[in-house]
Amino acid sequence: MSGKRTRGKELHMAEYRAAAYLRLSQEDGDKTESDSIGSQRSLIEEYIRNKPGITLAAEYVDDGYSGASYDRPGFQQMIKDIQNKKISCVVVKDLSRLGRNYIETGKYIEKIFPFLGVRFIAVNDSYDSADTQDESSQIIVPFKNLINDAYCRDISMKVRSQLDVKRKNGQFIGSFAPYGYRKDPADNNRLLIDEYAAGIVKQIFQMKLEGKNQKHIADTLNESGVLCPAEYKRKQGIQCYGFAASDSPRWCAGTVTRVLQNEVYTGTMVQGKRKKINYKVDRFWDMPPEEWFRVEGTHEAVISREMFEDVQRLLSMDTRTAPGKDTVYLFSGIVECGGCGGSMCRRTSGPPHRHTYYLTCGTHRNTGTCSSHLINVKKLEKLVLEAIQRQSEMLIEAERLIGRMDSASMMQIRADALERQIVELEQEAERYRNLKTQTYVDFREGIISQEEYVSLSKRFSDKIEMAKEEREGLVKKRDRFFREGAVPCPWMEEFRKYGRIQQLDRQILTALVEKIVIYSKNEIHVIFRYGDEIKAILELAGVDKEGEAMV
Repeated sequence: MSGKRTRGKELHMAEYRAAAYLRLSQEDGDKTESDSIGSQRSLIEEYIRNKPGITLAAEYVDDGYSGASYDRPGFQQMIKDIQNKKISCVVVKDLSRLGRNYIETGKYIEKIFPFLGVRFIAVNDSYDSADTQDESSQIIVPFKNLINDAYCRDISMKVRSQLDVKRKNGQFIGSFAPYGYRKDPADNNRLLIDEYAAGIVKQIFQMKLEGKNQKHIADTLNESGVLCPAEYKRKQGIQCYGFAASDSPRWCAGTVTRVLQNEVYTGTMVQGKRKKINYKVDRFWDMPPEEWFRVEGTHEAVISREMFEDVQRLLSMDTRTAPGKDTVYLFSGIVECGGCGGSMCRRTSGPPHRHTYYLTCGTHRNTGTCSSHLINVKKLEKLVLEAIQRQSEMLIEAERLIGRMDSASMMQIRADALERQIVELEQEAERYRNLKTQTYVDFREGIISQEEYVSLSKRFSDKIEMAKEEREGLVKKRDRFFREGAVPCPWMEEFRKYGRIQQLDRQILTALVEKIVIYSKNEIHVIFRYGDEIKAILELAGVDKEGEAMV
């Protein structure tokens, strides 16, 4: 008995300045009332009141932080105060409140706290590091930490699985809605249009289609007093995580680019672009696009699918801005060399006040190979304008001959054109399968060598695979026409709108033309967008088919 009294006196000889550490995380499955911050506080305060030699000096709270990581603000502040000798004892409700990472928790209990001279107490686990005679507690602590770690892993897997189910169902699981949307008050997993911000998004897309670069778009928004996305949300009382605060937050080119690349504005929910490495490491991997969760039609679209795809084409092009200008060059990213397939570059000649602009093969300029394929920019503008006018006249004539077609008729024509292409690709794949089979027969009969057989077989297999991929893409496109019930022929409206134009600009060019191929100054091919569908309309009307104009 006397031994026990002596040990108890030794435990309380020093005066300990204690820190009450409180932590709660829904991610760890801490949902019971006994785990609440208030319950932890009451338990620790009651414990310290009944412990002579310990004074409650401070309280540190991490509400909403997982126990898998020790990168928590409250905990890190407590460690700083320990290092500054403000705290000499740490009291928690149980070991899981300190953390659920088996290795890190053991490191703090067995190495860091003893090194810093800190007494550690876990009330409900009956653990007190100052009681060195209680060997059973010293032995059981590592096992409890291991159980807490396993529990955290299990909860993490369950939470991730539940979130994946929501992603697959097209439910929004982000902390805050994308700019242009707001969360539905009745269902936080559903997005509703924010009319004001959605109007800004439309303006951004329209300016991009007009040839404006991202910096000019950002400058225009700033000059108009439009708040940037993060600041707009803050003004609405929404806490935005992940954005650095600034004294004068403004739009920048990067923010505009993120808006332009966000497919959510088409009514498609895209989630799972990043994935956490594991429950212990607060770092993320960027996932490949094929592993993203994409669900169409989950919410109202801000812009059309066609407008979004047009902008993505523009973003993928070489869109250098003219010096001192806010728009990109008219033909930037659209013109290519007919000899090598490379891009064409601008070249200037003549005195400064009377510059003449040409396009020349970039390969020729950089390496001397290929030929220059030099063409005057003004001449090219004139030729392309004439090609667009001719194409438009033929389409308008086709409409007149067929009769004014309603939306359903136009959609059917597009579907029929796609069906023909699908059948042609199926026939092409079958043709290559037969050729591959015949190649094997020829090899067995000694007509061709093994080397020739392997080479031909691979070539035919590649052709079959390409035909299959193209067919799958066309099937998806056809199905989308009927499913979305959108404007059936957006390109027809474009040609009606621009058919009688007298001057070429960037928006008209990118709306109607896929690319321009320069073979020589006298041979230029203008390849129009939606060429196959245009051909189908012209064939139906008995008008000479184009889809590609040679000028």
